[in-house]
Amino acid sequence: MILRKALQSEADVCYSCIEDAKAFQREQGFVQWHDGYPTVKTIEEDIQKGIGFVVCEDDDILGYLAIILGDDPDYCHIDGSWKTDRAYGVVHRMAFRKHSRGKGLAKMVFQMIKEYCLSHGIDAIRIDTQKENKIMQRVIQGSGFDYCGIVVVDNGPKLAYEWDN
Repeated sequence: MILRKALQSEADVCYSCIEDAKAFQREQGFVQWHDGYPTVKTIEEDIQKGIGFVVCEDDDILGYLAIILGDDPDYCHIDGSWKTDRAYGVVHRMAFRKHSRGKGLAKMVFQMIKEYCLSHGIDAIRIDTQKENKIMQRVIQGSGFDYCGIVVVDNGPKLAYEWDN
């Protein structure tokens, strides 16, 4: 399994990861990403900026995510406190295709994200998730991230976490 930058030609498959994740969220009784976000255009822009990534096994794209190395304006204000005040990476829009669920993939991907960030001189990573997204909260905490407080992102308050090496 590998983590690599997504190609523009893969935008539709990447978006199918988002759609599968939205459906899974609805099955769990909540909506983290509201209708109209993220869109295929969001994914295309991520890929153009070089922050869109895919998780692949052989030629099969299993998941999509954005990794930003540098400050995120949404994380400037936190009700709580971040663990570090040095350079950090940010993970957004992590989503997996339906057929890849239940295999411990997210935890493996977090390890790959850490390795990617460390290889770029970044040893702190931040992420947020919806209060109702209990599965993602367990995966985040199980991957060594600590709860830091609440941040306000596009559609409201989110639980914020940080990992540092």
